[in-house]
Amino acid sequence: MTTETTTTALPQLKEIFDKLRQGSYITHEQGSLHSALAENYEAYRTYFEPLGLNLIRHPRDFFFFHKEEAENTPPSSSLAGIAVFSFILIEATANDGKPVEEYLLTERFSIAGLPHLQTDRYKAHLRAVEIEDEAALRKLVRRMVNYGWVEYFPDDTFRFLRPFHRMFDKCQEISLAAEQETRGVLDGAPPEKKAIDPELN
Repeated sequence: MTTETTTTALPQLKEIFDKLRQGSYITHEQGSLHSALAENYEAYRTYFEPLGLNLIRHPRDFFFFHKEEAENTPPSSSLAGIAVFSFILIEATANDGKPVEEYLLTERFSIAGLPHLQTDRYKAHLRAVEIEDEAALRKLVRRMVNYGWVEYFPDDTFRFLRPFHRMFDKCQEISLAAEQETRGVLDGAPPEKKAIDPELN
């Protein structure tokens, strides 16, 4: 299949490329762009591969470019804050007895109603990543909009989008690793250090 044939055969190629190359995700919210990728994933993946772009279809059914050079790139400074933000929300949800994944990915949250500033322990965790108040929380949420993880509304509420599964899954992975490390220490095994994936940004 020639490049000309491939380009002609792939619908909305330019729009899809322009969005993905900016580091954005394509989700169900993008309608026809998502449909085009879902129906022709292998063809798009093959087309982008010679350009050094690895088109990924996440199990949660959204698409993004994975760039190989990102493996050795330090994580964005904002990712530490987002990780702490996410861990706190996951823990608070679990402590309330709610189904964590379903709740986080279907609920619409108010900035003022977040649990992050309601306990001294949570505040201490946030201070470690330079988040001191509600304004800083709001700024962090808006930063997640840029990553394509959050939709922010004029009434100061927000909801998580499908790509937030990448951070959610990573938090779950780190939590599991921490539990294993604790058991390993008790058994005399050295702990394994886990890092935030730089490709999350």
